[in-house]
Amino acid sequence: MLWDDLEPLDERVGPAPSSVLVAVVPSLKDWERIQRERWYRIPLKRAPRQIGAEYLAFYHPGCFGDLRWSIRSYAAIQRYSLAPRRALLPEEGDHPRAGDLYYRLDLGPLQTLPHPVYSRRLRRVTFIHTDLETLFRAQEICELWAHEDARARLYRGLQIGSPSAIYQASAA
Repeated sequence: MLWDDLEPLDERVGPAPSSVLVAVVPSLKDWERIQRERWYRIPLKRAPRQIGAEYLAFYHPGCFGDLRWSIRSYAAIQRYSLAPRRALLPEEGDHPRAGDLYYRLDLGPLQTLPHPVYSRRLRRVTFIHTDLETLFRAQEICELWAHEDARARLYRGLQIGSPSAIYQASAA
């Protein structure tokens, strides 16, 4: 692996307290890499606006057999970096997106949730922002999304202080 190609990211990517980013594990091969090498990749072009979190939880789609459509584990995020795909996956150097930039999230040991969180209905999941308490309490994946009313969004927009955030909060 070409570690020299990895660039540390600045503090703007940093986590909010006990925040969790739920991410899809696209393939069994990716899951094996997460377990063995303890890192996850997110294409810069497809990354959510805010990737900073303390923890990363793993959603298993249909290709995972008995584990499908569930979240069963999570890990602490220890470091963020940015690198071209070819540096992260040198064995796929001829991949069409080999030159694209990816976030690399280095992870601590995998932890098992107290109980699985299932998706009882077919949902397209890419990324979900939640917190550790909500993740531990949830039985169904739809419980992970924040459900705040217009007043709470407006208050949050005022707290942020950005005119666009206030406009978005009041327009919702």
